[in-house]
This record gives sequence, C-alpha cells and structure tokens, in this order.
Amino acid sequence: MTLQSYLFVPGDKERIIKKALTSDADIVIIDLEDAIAEDGKENARQVLSTIVEEVNLQQRPVGVRINGIDTGHWQADLKVVFKSNIKWIMLPKCESAEDIEQLIHLVEQNYISNFSIIPLIESAKGVLNAYKIATSHDSIQRLAFGSVDYLLDIGAVPSKQETELLFARSMLINSSVAAGIESPIDCPYIDFNNEEGFIETVTNAKYLGMQAKLLIHPKQIELLHKLYKPSDEEINQSKAIVQLFEEALSNGKAAIAYQGKMIDYPVYKQAKRNISRNHIIGIK
Repeated sequence: MTLQSYLFVPGDKERIIKKALTSDADIVIIDLEDAIAEDGKENARQVLSTIVEEVNLQQRPVGVRINGIDTGHWQADLKVVFKSNIKWIMLPKCESAEDIEQLIHLVEQNYISNFSIIPLIESAKGVLNAYKIATSHDSIQRLAFGSVDYLLDIGAVPSKQETELLFARSMLINSSVAAGIESPIDCPYIDFNNEEGFIETVTNAKYLGMQAKLLIHPKQIELLHKLYKPSDEEINQSKAIVQLFEEALSNGKAAIAYQGKMIDYPVYKQAKRNISRNHIIGIK
C-alpha cells in the first residue's frame, strides 16, 4: 500500500486520536512533540498508553512523532512507543546521520524489529544532510519535510508562490531518489480552511515529485487523495503513448511523434509509471 496522507493528531487528546483512527488517512501520526506543551509531555505519554490498552493499533498504520534528540523527552517517548508496538517513529528536527544512530541504538537495545523511521527535516543543516540521513539506516523508507521550522531557520517568509520552499523540496526529492527510498512526505499546509491554497501547494509539490503529505485536519484527506490520483485524461493519454511506442519498438523505432510531441524511452517510461501509480492508488 502506498501511503500518501499522514494525519497529525495531538497526543494529549484521547477523543481526537480515536476519531482520527477511524478516518480515511493512510496513516495517523500521534504527536508528542510540537502539539504538546512542555509541561504536558508526561500526560500525553499516559494518554498514548491508555489508547493502546483500549484500541487495537495493529489494524491500521499508526506512527508517533517523538520529541527531538536534543530534548530530555525522546527516550521516555520511545519507551511508550515500544510498549505499544507501534512501528512508525517520526524523528523531528533531524539534522544528521548521527541523530539517526542515537535513535537506532536505543531501539535495538530494546530488541525492536520491523520498525520504520521517518526523519523530519526542518532546518538548513538537515536539508543539506538529507542524503546522508536517508542512507544512514535501512529502516528509513522515506523522509519528511517540515517547512515552518525550516523557514524560521533560514529567515525566509512564507509566500503564496512557495518559492522559498523550492530548494528544500528539491533537495529532499533528489536525495530520496539517489538513496533509493520512497518519495518524501511534503510539509503540512496549516491554513486548513483554505481549500484553494491547499490545492495549489499540493499541485506545486506534486509537479516536483512529492507523492505524500503531512496533514493537520481530516478535511484535507479526501482532497489530497483526489489531487494525487491521475485524471482520466492523463491515464488515457499515458495508455495511448505506451501502446503507440510499443508498436513502434516492434517495428524497430525508438522515437515517434504523438500529438505534435516527440515520444522516446523517457516519455514512455513516465507514461508506464503513471499507469502503475493509478493502479496502486485506485482503491482510494
């Protein structure tokens, strides 16, 4: 299953967590970090422990965003995660392979297996080290991008055009491809009542190569899935390209014209990828 929608829920809100677990989000990320005040961390961990006792979290993908390595909370967070048997761990403020190594050391000390780490890249240093982070351990299947802290770090101001995010997004995408892992998870769009803005930001990131997104409200789930699904026109065009190109190959040709455009191997492979992706996410 291709995970596209990663829904954040505050770790101290039991009712909201339980509701999120019944949503259509591909994976629910219980947040013990930014959504929780400093003096509420222990309470959030207790809420998570309660949820584990009352709800079978093995029935759907569930992850936890623990606190960062530079805090005094991450080890206590992991103890609760270990007891809950949750397999997805999101590490915020990840800036280096050394951060991952510290996390892995504690995980392996507790004999945890079959887990997945999602490094959340939120700083200039993290962006520049994205490839090293992505290749630091085989439990890393994809990176995630946190734009709010990133913009704060580089001193940029959010804009409608999102040009200030282009470099970081591109770095994470290229690093992920080079590392042989899945496409990164794009940053959350915090103005959850602005549907037009959400469509624009998802489209911008999709064109760059992002294929998943962090979400902060359930109302964003259905629209995200719709935006990621190729249109009927795109699929029909891709099928036509594949058919025509394969016919050309059988006749010894590796380049043809289609609707005034040249079709060669890269275009053919992209068309096949579109068809495959549509098949994978067609159940949404």
